[in-house]
Amino acid sequence: MTFSIVAVDRERKEVGFAISSCFWNAGQVGFAKMETGAIVSQAQGNMEFIPVFFEKLEDGMSVEEILEIFKNMDDKIENRQVGMIAFRGNALAFTGSKVSSSFQKIGTDYACQGNILVGKEVIDNIAKAFEESEGSLADRLYTALQAGDDAGGDMRGKISARVYVERDRKNPLTHVTTDFNVEEHPEPVREIGRLLALRKSIITAWELTEVVSKTNGKEKDDAMIALAQFLEDKRDRVFLDFFSSLAEAYLEVGDREKAIATFKIVVEISPRMATTLDDYAIKDEVLS
Repeated sequence: MTFSIVAVDRERKEVGFAISSCFWNAGQVGFAKMETGAIVSQAQGNMEFIPVFFEKLEDGMSVEEILEIFKNMDDKIENRQVGMIAFRGNALAFTGSKVSSSFQKIGTDYACQGNILVGKEVIDNIAKAFEESEGSLADRLYTALQAGDDAGGDMRGKISARVYVERDRKNPLTHVTTDFNVEEHPEPVREIGRLLALRKSIITAWELTEVVSKTNGKEKDDAMIALAQFLEDKRDRVFLDFFSSLAEAYLEVGDREKAIATFKIVVEISPRMATTLDDYAIKDEVLS
C-alpha cells in the first residue's frame, strides 16, 4: 500500500528517500544517513531492518549481503518489500513473494518500489521522472514521487507522504537535513511540492535581504529594487519580516515615501504590527 524511492547524488553528497501511502505516517518506515545510505522497509515493513542496515553498511557490507542478513533474521521476509542504496555502493530492491500488486525498478543511483499499486506504470513513471529530472536530490525525489502519484499510485488512495534528504555541508561537524512530512492530506505529495517551492522562495528572499543589508550606494539601491520586485506578489505572513526589512532599508537611505508604502503592506499583512511603528516617526502616515 505504498510506493517509494531511495536515491543518492554523489556529486552533491546527498542521500535520501521519498514515500507516499494510503497509510498514516508512511515516512516512518524509511531513513537516510549522509554519506552512508538510505532504506525503506514497506508492505509489512520490518522496522528492525533500519538500524541493522546502517550498522552493516558502516561495517563495509554491500546491500546484497545486508539483504541476506534480513532474510536470515526475519521468517516473514516474503511479506516484505525493501529498497536500499549505499552512498558508496549500489542500489537494491527486494519484493517478497507474498506482496500484492507489487513492482520494483533499479537504476543508476536509485531504487523504486511499490505495492498495492494501480499498475506497473506507477513505478515506471517514478523511475523515468527521476532519471530525467535535475536539481537537488529533494527536488528530484519529489518530482519522481509526484510522477508515481499522477500515474495512480496506491490503489487504496492517499493519506501521507514524506521527502527526506541528508547532505554534507563540507564541514564534518555539521550536516543539512531536508524533511517534509505530510499527514492526513487530500494531496500529500502535491503539498510537499508546494512546501519545497515555498522554501525556495523564502531562501531567495533571505539572500536578497542579506545583500540589501550588506551593501551601500548604488549597489544597495539595486538590491532594494530586486527585493521589492521579488516580494511584489508575496503579500503573505510568510514574507512579513522581509517586507519589514525592506521598509527599514528605505528609511536608512532616506526614501520615506517607499518606506511608508512598504510599512503599509506590513500592517496589511499583520495589523498587530502597527504597534511596532512606535519606533519610527512615520506611524501616523502609515496608518492613515
